[in-house]
This record gives sequence, C-alpha cells and structure tokens, in this order.
Amino acid sequence: MDDFKSVYCKGCWQQMRVPIFIRSPLSFPFRMMGIKTSRMHPNLCTICESMFTKVKKNKQIDIQATVMFADLRGYTALSEHADPAGIARLLNKFYDECAPAIWKRDGIINKMIGDAVLAIFNFPVEQHDHVHQAVMAALEIQRKFSDMQSEFSDISGMNAPVKVGIGIHTGTASIGELGTNYKDFTIIGSVVNKASRIQGVAQNGEILITDDAYHCIKVDYPQLEPRAYNLKGIDQPVIAFAVPL
Repeated sequence: MDDFKSVYCKGCWQQMRVPIFIRSPLSFPFRMMGIKTSRMHPNLCTICESMFTKVKKNKQIDIQATVMFADLRGYTALSEHADPAGIARLLNKFYDECAPAIWKRDGIINKMIGDAVLAIFNFPVEQHDHVHQAVMAALEIQRKFSDMQSEFSDISGMNAPVKVGIGIHTGTASIGELGTNYKDFTIIGSVVNKASRIQGVAQNGEILITDDAYHCIKVDYPQLEPRAYNLKGIDQPVIAFAVPL
C-alpha cells in the first residue's frame, strides 16, 4: 500500500486547491491542529470526512458517482457455527483485502456494514474513468479471494468456501453530512440502493454491474450478455451484466 501514499491530502487539493500535508515533516503543524489521515482513504485527511459543510458550503451536494458494494457471502451461517474470534479475524481479513484494491484506485470506503463494504468512486478525488476504476477494484477483490480460499477457510475454522458478491452502479447521487448532533459523511440516493440490490443478486464470486455502468466500459467488454432482474423496491426490471474475472 505504501507505493500509492501521498504526502498531502488529495481530496483537499482537488476540492479547495489547499495543500494539507498528512505525511513528511510538513504534516507536523497539521497534526498539532488535530488533522490526521482519514479512515476512508490513506490519501485523504479528516477535513474531508468531518468538515464537509465548511469545505463545500453545503450539507449535501449532487455528484456523479460510482458505488460499489462488496458482500462476504455465507456470513450468517458462519457466525452461527464458527468461533466468534475466528469470525472477527475473518471480517478483519475481508476488510484488509478489500481496502487496498479500492484505495489504490482512489475510491473511498464510506462504510463497513457488518459483512459488507460500501465504496465510492469520484469523490472527493475526481476521476473521469470512475466506473472503470470501480470495476478494476472489484476484479482485484474477487481474484484475491479466489487465491486465498484455504487461508480464509483456516481463519473461519470451517471447510465451506468463503466467497464475495459485488454490485456496481453509477449515476447522480447526493453526498455530504447527515445529522446534527451526530454528523455522518455518507452518500444517498437511488444509485446506492440499486448498487446494493444488484450486489444482493450477484452469485458467489461474481461482479454484477448495471447497464448504466456497463455503458461506460463497454469498449473493454463488448460481448457481455444482459440479464434482467426484478429487485425489491424497484418497479422496473434492472438490466445487469456479469464482468468476467
């Protein structure tokens, strides 16, 4: 992970053109002010995650974003039969393997929701190819898990394979701060809901992307076959494509 660490916060530079140093001796005065590396991405600082309104002058803004959900499959069954300490180690390993694949492509981990990871691409670090970057991150995650099956089985203490299902969608979403007493930086909107629903129907070890996402990367995968899914809470069938590993 060290090979893509930045000396300054890439989010603050892109959003405000202000160099906020998070590494090297130049970061010392910023650390004295309580500014440190963000939990969402090692190349961002805590200004990006805790001072959104001050930076953007609004609690929420609309952006073009790509959302990726990665879900650890079989977690419920594992949690009922495996040792709790083993489950904790498995989740830690899951998070640790997902994070670098997302971070090296300038995505952020917005949430770790039990056995799932919510990643956002194109904010605060803007990317013209954010769909492509999300797909590349998803491919790396799936390949890692395919190569590490024996290790994950040893950690969980069970012989059952540990798989991941991934869903990706892109479009306009609202991002910013929610809440007053307890502020939370997050993304909301139909983009998030559809990415989550698509992830829910992805098969074990599969990456499903919506037709909107596929349109952005079709030149790389011109022959993918469309599938129609009836998803909970969405009136019309959703067309999705499985990205080959």
